Amino acid sequence: MFWTRCKTKTAWSELASPLYATPPPKGPATHEFSPNYPIIPLQKRVKFFTASSALTNSVKLKLLLGLMLVLSHVAVAQANEGDKKIADPSDSQNWSQNWSEGWKDRQKALNATKQWLTHRQLSEHTLLTFYGQVNVGQLDYDDGFEHYSAVRNNQNSTSRIGLTAETEFDNGRSLVLNFEAAVPKTEKNSAVGSNIDNGNDDQWDKSLLRKAEGRLSFPQVGFVSVGQGSMAADGITGFDFSGTTVVAANSVGDTISGIPVRLADGTKTNTDVSDFYPNYDASRRLRVRFDSLPSGGLSWAASVGREVLTAGDDNTYADIAVRYETKWRGFGVKGGLGYAYNGDSPGFLSGSVAGLDDSTGLNFAIATGGNTIGGKYIYGKVGIIRNIFRLGTTAFSADYYKSSSPLGGASGSRSWGVAIVQKLDAQSMEIYATYRDYSIDGAILQYADSKAILVGTRFSW
Repeated sequence: MFWTRCKTKTAWSELASPLYATPPPKGPATHEFSPNYPIIPLQKRVKFFTASSALTNSVKLKLLLGLMLVLSHVAVAQANEGDKKIADPSDSQNWSQNWSEGWKDRQKALNATKQWLTHRQLSEHTLLTFYGQVNVGQLDYDDGFEHYSAVRNNQNSTSRIGLTAETEFDNGRSLVLNFEAAVPKTEKNSAVGSNIDNGNDDQWDKSLLRKAEGRLSFPQVGFVSVGQGSMAADGITGFDFSGTTVVAANSVGDTISGIPVRLADGTKTNTDVSDFYPNYDASRRLRVRFDSLPSGGLSWAASVGREVLTAGDDNTYADIAVRYETKWRGFGVKGGLGYAYNGDSPGFLSGSVAGLDDSTGLNFAIATGGNTIGGKYIYGKVGIIRNIFRLGTTAFSADYYKSSSPLGGASGSRSWGVAIVQKLDAQSMEIYATYRDYSIDGAILQYADSKAILVGTRFSW
């Protein structure tokens, strides 16, 4: 049954998915040590040697050697109990291996506790799941005139909390109710300090609402979503297998979200740097959305909705998107294309494709898009995922972004970056770091180049 996921280790992204889980296989029974030879109690052994003074020294020596042999067999059997090895302190590699295995065993027990805390079975067919993530990093930004340094929420994948209620009916249909909200963009300036006002707000308000929706699935057809949530083309430019999207994605401006751009003479403007790096991806609205079931790897979705969280936006939004995925000889590919109608605002056509080779970990991602008034961009990324450490995979990536007419007053923008992400599987954590360079070409005014370094961690449950 689907609620057995509460007994197993489940990624946060899977918790918000439809009910496709199956019961985990039962593992073998634990091994118990049961020696096939007698163990002589210590007290009886002392009595035996005391009372045997009449025996010859050679006999005593033989008995002593025999007893030592028995005890050595017992020690070996105990050392191998449960197929576990005793680390040799003089061998650092063995010590690391055994410590890692023991650490994983302890984390399994901790994960069982976390699953108990985050999952509740309300009835025979209903599961309640509390999920979320905390994603905080140290950002250092420099535009040549001022240095900005602060610990803040990573806007590449903002901190959030959510609640999902899932139930299935006897006719095969299922219903998912999902509520999710972002955490306010609170930040704390470092010792370096800064006078940059990045517009972040630490107050809870309706703009932080990400999802408040219901999703009803129909077997052999698809599912219908109603409420605040993703439009059909939301995420269409984000197909990426690199494992570094927590800190490096095609929305390259998210790393420095809220920081204003400066002119080449040092004058601060009222426009954020991120505004010059669009990715022409759809958003979340109050909408009605239909998703088809995939057929041969191909699926489609359509939606229509309104913006209710931002004052003064009376547009009607409509999206349509197609998605495709396949795998051949260990090489997986995913891609999609979508069009978004945005009422009085410019519409856009955008999409992406990504591939991953399972055997080498090599991967790539390409995203592109344009709006109806001439703005366009292209983004490319290459990466590799390796199992360097037992704690989890290590991902490396390098990317490049280039746009044309991204915003009024700018003829283009460019950015390149490198990133590394280390996963800690047992703790549901990622440690990451990135360097990114920004350059904006002004149509009339000239803008200052800038660079950023972001180091942080994401914990999810």
